[in-house]
Formats: sequence, structure tokens, C-alpha cells
Amino acid sequence: MSKILTFGIILLFISIILIFIGSLIQKSSNVKTAGGIFIGPIPLFGFGEKKMFYFLWILAVVVFILFYFILKN
Repeated sequence: MSKILTFGIILLFISIILIFIGSLIQKSSNVKTAGGIFIGPIPLFGFGEKKMFYFLWILAVVVFILFYFILKN
């Protein structure tokens, strides 16, 4: 298995664990969420709070650029 695939799987599991821990720690019932569906670097649609979705979209673009430079080397 390639290093980038292993890194991606580890990152996925860490993010799931962090979401689970955050949901246990959260004491307020006023929780805002956002998300989106991406196929490769192309966003299909987003949902939730607009500001959070835009932040996630910018973060996704930065991650795609980062992975491009990692894979290029």
C-alpha cells in the first residue's frame, strides 16, 4: 500500500474519533454544522451554515493543493 493511501486512512480514522469526542464533550444544544459532497476536486453541493461551508471548501482546496505537491515529488 502506498504511503499516501495509508496517511489518508489514518487521517480518516483520526477525524472520526475527534468528531465522536467532540460530540461527547459538547454541552450546548445550539450546534451548527456544515458539509458538502465532493467528487475529486469538484464540489457538487453544500449544506448547513454558509460561513462554515465556505471555510470547509477553502480547506479542501488547500488540502488538494498540498496533496498535489506531495504526489508530485
